[in-house]
Formats: sequence, C-alpha cells, structure tokens
Amino acid sequence: VPAVGNATERSTYRIALPPAYGPPVASVPPPADTPAARGAYLAGPVAHCIECHTPMTPDGRSDFARTGAGGMEFRGPWGVSVARNITPHDNGLGGWSDAEIIRAVTEGVSRDGRPLAPPMAFWAYRGMSDRDRADLIAYLRALPPQP
Repeated sequence: VPAVGNATERSTYRIALPPAYGPPVASVPPPADTPAARGAYLAGPVAHCIECHTPMTPDGRSDFARTGAGGMEFRGPWGVSVARNITPHDNGLGGWSDAEIIRAVTEGVSRDGRPLAPPMAFWAYRGMSDRDRADLIAYLRALPPQP
C-alpha cells in the first residue's frame, strides 16, 4: 500500500503536570554515544525507570541525589507496591547478573522467581533490542550505589 501524507496537529496536553516534572522541555538532546549514556537516555525520558525508582523530596521533586534508590510507593487495586532499589548496591541490583536484570525488566520476574508487582510495565520493554538491553545494564551498573 503506498504511503499517504497526512497533516498532523501539534500535540496539546490538557492535564496539569505535577511539580516534580519541572519546567516544560522544548527538546531532548541525543545522548553521548557510550553504552551508559544511551542507557541513561533509555532509563530516563524513554522508559521512565528513574522516575519511578527515585525517591521524592519532601516538596514533591525527584531526589536525584538518590537516583535509583527506590522506595516510592504505588497504590492500586493490587494493594501497595514499593519501587525497588535499582542501583549496584547490595540492597539493590549489586548481586544480580545481567540475565536476571533483563528477565526482571522484560518478563517481570524477580531474581528469586517472584513476579514483580504493578505498575512495573515489563510488557512494554519486551521488544528492546539486545543493544538497548546492554546499554540499560551499563547505565544501571554505573549508578552510584544507594543503600
């Protein structure tokens, strides 16, 4: 089927964003061409890993001094789940193999075989390329360990 040209309207967001989102972003520069930088790009603005796995400050902003430390609570019909520490600390992913991390991210299965609790969107990450998976792991391993 031949392509069809369609004019598209500029996106309009009709809901207020929380203060933690900060000011509007006009553009996102491409990441540096290293595995950890590409992984940071994936874990940040693309997949939002850091948004959920970073605790909030008392004023409702992401505590980037504790990036990846986990602890944020999510309440839903499943009950309450708490975001895990995804830094290389022993309380986080420090003892996890690359394969265990990928299984958690793409299949929703923890290191010990337990299913991960919602709202972890592992189903959305199943189609990641091998390079994206390796880049994400490089970034997670490069985070400062947080207890």
